[in-house]
Amino acid sequence: MATLALPLLLWTAVVVAVATVDVTGYLVAASRAQAAADAAALAAVADGARAPHAAATRVAAAAGASLERCDCGGGRAEVAVAVPVPGLVIPRLGATRVVATARAGLVRPGG
Repeated sequence: MATLALPLLLWTAVVVAVATVDVTGYLVAASRAQAAADAAALAAVADGARAPHAAATRVAAAAGASLERCDCGGGRAEVAVAVPVPGLVIPRLGATRVVATARAGLVRPGG
């Protein structure tokens, strides 16, 4: 019985470590996706009517994300970006990327 305790303990420790690393990777990817979406939406609005889609794409790429959708124009923007999920188990379960959305709009002074 004692000869099984150490291998079982080591196996359990490895499983817990892998699960912890995977969950942490997923949470970091989700945080990065939301930050990239916020920044891309703000960039699309700040760029004005010149090229909001290009500005959002550029900012999302700089944050390590890909722009999935950009409904931009008229002083408002709604974007969706995706970030890949690192890890050993979670990506194999189907969560290969995290998608986050954000909205931004210009507020007119005195209005």
